[in-house]
Amino acid sequence: MNRWLTPCTTAGGSCSCRSCPPTPRVLSTRRGRCRGSMCWSVSFAWRPPMTTETQMSHRLGSFEMARFVVDGFLEYGDLVPDDLNAQVHRDALAYPKNRGYNPNKPNEFWDYSDAVREVFELPTVRDVVESLVGPEAIHDHSFLHTVAPGRREAQRWHVDSSLALDHPRQFDILVCYFPHDAPAEMGPTLVLPGSHVRRVSYHDVTRYKNFRGQRQLTGPGGRIAFIHESLWHCAQPNQTDQWRFMFKIRYLPRVAQRGLFNADGLDQAEIEAFFNDSNRRYPWAGDQFVAMGQAWRSWWRYLVEAA
Repeated sequence: MNRWLTPCTTAGGSCSCRSCPPTPRVLSTRRGRCRGSMCWSVSFAWRPPMTTETQMSHRLGSFEMARFVVDGFLEYGDLVPDDLNAQVHRDALAYPKNRGYNPNKPNEFWDYSDAVREVFELPTVRDVVESLVGPEAIHDHSFLHTVAPGRREAQRWHVDSSLALDHPRQFDILVCYFPHDAPAEMGPTLVLPGSHVRRVSYHDVTRYKNFRGQRQLTGPGGRIAFIHESLWHCAQPNQTDQWRFMFKIRYLPRVAQRGLFNADGLDQAEIEAFFNDSNRRYPWAGDQFVAMGQAWRSWWRYLVEAA
């Protein structure tokens, strides 16, 4: 899928464009008010992914992809070498802590740290990204999220997308990288597995506090989570005396998001059994678990190019 930038006719006014950035190089997936005369909308032109057999052999397997369909995220703790994690952590400690997000400079820490750019050039990381959004994905924006020592306030639940255009088949991914150990008391991101197939807008979920089945992204340094843009998530309080860092980068696809993973040895019966077992995994879903199962299966047929 190619996304072509064209001038938005509502610059400076109320805009429903899916992408409405302040400069042509920045993309935003939130609907909202145009922020100036440099406003752009997006049109779509699908093209098939061009992937070699060797490249496919290193992509996610079918069961990993099925887990992403059901949970809305995948996490790994062994993709980045320890010495590289340590260098990113040093860069984060040296970086000014009071910098808020500047839409005119959407990649400040990315430009500042050679080490963090090296992390996202690692084949182990690129293989997962390309399995989800394909080759040559657009690096939309990135930001170093910080939580100060002793901060007692949690972030509200939210999603980083507006209503998806073809939810959940057409999606961006958020890659959340913790360069240092992130125990629960440090407040790493809380996610709600399975919530990505519930069609909500950014503010619909802010009133909630806790859910049965919520999951915190705790783990050793170097942990990376690859997250569907519509997964509900929020930062947590930092009860330690150390700064907590999480670098997040967003990728937009340029190809149709199907047939991108390694389906060698695909056992459809095993995948169907996994979906059946997952039907009641989310107690928060109530009577919506049937609709969620239908959404998984429909999406899966699309991913394997059977629909």
